[in-house]
Amino acid sequence: MALKELFKTALRTKLNALFTSAKNKEEVLGELEELLILADISLPAVEAIITNIGKKAKSVSSKESYNELLRQELLAVFSGTRRSPLANGGKNVILLVGVNGSGKTTSAAKLAHYYQHRGHSVLLAAADTFRAAGASQLSLWGQKLNIPVVSGDRGADPGSVVFNSLQSWQSKNFDLLIIDTAGRMQNKDNLMKELAKIIKIIRKVAVDQPAETWLVLDASSGQNAQVQAEKFKEFSGINGMVLAKLDGTAKGGTIISIAARLKLPVFFTGNGETENDLWEFSENDFVESLLGQ
Repeated sequence: MALKELFKTALRTKLNALFTSAKNKEEVLGELEELLILADISLPAVEAIITNIGKKAKSVSSKESYNELLRQELLAVFSGTRRSPLANGGKNVILLVGVNGSGKTTSAAKLAHYYQHRGHSVLLAAADTFRAAGASQLSLWGQKLNIPVVSGDRGADPGSVVFNSLQSWQSKNFDLLIIDTAGRMQNKDNLMKELAKIIKIIRKVAVDQPAETWLVLDASSGQNAQVQAEKFKEFSGINGMVLAKLDGTAKGGTIISIAARLKLPVFFTGNGETENDLWEFSENDFVESLLGQ
C-alpha cells in the first residue's frame, strides 16, 4: 500500500541512530522526546508516550525493543478512534469542511470516485460559492468522473446550493451526497457560524444528516492543524478527518496529536492530483511508514 512508503523523513534514520547508540535509558528517552516534538507531535502526547515507554523499557534495551515500545504507544493513541464510516448504510450526506487551500474540492472528487467505484450512486454539491474557481473546479471533476454536480453562481448563498443538492439527492434517489464547502479560517467566527447554518439546513431536510462531517487537513500544516481541528469540531461537530497532500514533506506527527486529544478517526489520506490518489487510512501502515522496519 502506498501509505507505507510515504514517509521517507529523517525521523526513522534518527530513531535508528538513537536506539543503536550506547546511551543509557534516561539519555535515550530525553532525546526521543525531542525527536517526537520535532516530528510535530504535541507536547502532552509526547509526554504520555515517553512516560509509558519509560515504565516498560529496561535500563538497557535493544533497538528492536525501543522501536516496538514506540510502535505500541503510537498505535495505542488510535485505539479510541476506530470506527467505520457510513456505518448506518442507506442514504447519507458527507459534509467536507476545512481552511482555505486544504484540498477539499479535490478530496470531494476523489471520495466521489471512491464510492462510485464501490457501487454507490453519488451526487456532488459545490457549496464553495466564494472562490472564483470553486464551483467550476468541481464541475470539471464531475464531467471527468461522470458524476452530477449541483452548483450556484459565484457569490450565491451556499445554503441555497446545499438545499438544492439535498432536494436532488432525495428526489433522484442518490445513495450519497458529498458537499464541498468554502475554505474558512478557524479564527473567523462569522464564517465558522455559517457552517452551523449549513448543518441546520441539512437537518431540516434530513434530520439524521449529515452522517459524516469530515475535516480536510493539509497534512503538511504542522501543529496548526490541531488548532484547526479543535475549532471545526466546536462549530461543525466534525466526526472524522481526511488528510490531503500527504507526501514525503509531511512530518505526520500532527495526526498523532489530533488522535490523542480529540479522538477523531482518520478515514482517508490523499496525495496527488488524480481520482485514484486516495487511500483508506490504516494506523498500522501509518506507524510503519513513520518508524520503518
